[in-house]
Amino acid sequence: MKYDEIIATVDVLAMKKVRRALQQANVPGISIFQIRGYGKRKNFFKRGWMQQYTCIRVIVPREQTEQIVQAIMDAAHGDMEGDGIIAVNPLTGFYNIRNKKRIDA
Repeated sequence: MKYDEIIATVDVLAMKKVRRALQQANVPGISIFQIRGYGKRKNFFKRGWMQQYTCIRVIVPREQTEQIVQAIMDAAHGDMEGDGIIAVNPLTGFYNIRNKKRIDA
């Protein structure tokens, strides 16, 4: 089975809805990071010019990727600049640190 890594950067205020949408889509686990950054419309002269976002990392079987991406977009969409972005990366393998072995994926 092939897997994809989905990395979504969403507005902090949308995180509750995104988490609920991922639970309803039966995603078994997620990693969440609080991040700061800027995009196309940065304002370096404004105090605290970088925005606060939530970054979500999900690993899913490839056949579920589009469904999960759509669930994130539906939950995070506010029709506003800065709603966020999603990137999808194919994974080539997993490794178990405890026993130092590759996990067939």
